[in-house]
Amino acid sequence: MTEPESEAGAGTFRTSITMPVSLAEFARARSGGNFSAYLASLVERDRRRDLAHQRLAEFGYADDMAPTEEGRARARAALEAHRERKRMLGGSGQRAA
Repeated sequence: MTEPESEAGAGTFRTSITMPVSLAEFARARSGGNFSAYLASLVERDRRRDLAHQRLAEFGYADDMAPTEEGRARARAALEAHRERKRMLGGSGQRAA
């Protein structure tokens, strides 16, 4: 799985939307003057959440977010492989406070 591509320089898409006045007023107040950027950030948040759910599903998490035994085993194996790589590189992986 790849990380989301950067949106910088990706161009823009102009559209119009219809929403209840109360929501539009709330969004305008929250936007700090940049309504489009505010709405884009909400869509980006949803996209990242979807990608996170997809990644969790790779480790056996289902709709109720309870992991399966197979998913637990894959997660353990991934963590162990990560630990082994760190050990081989001589790093503890811990940062100073």
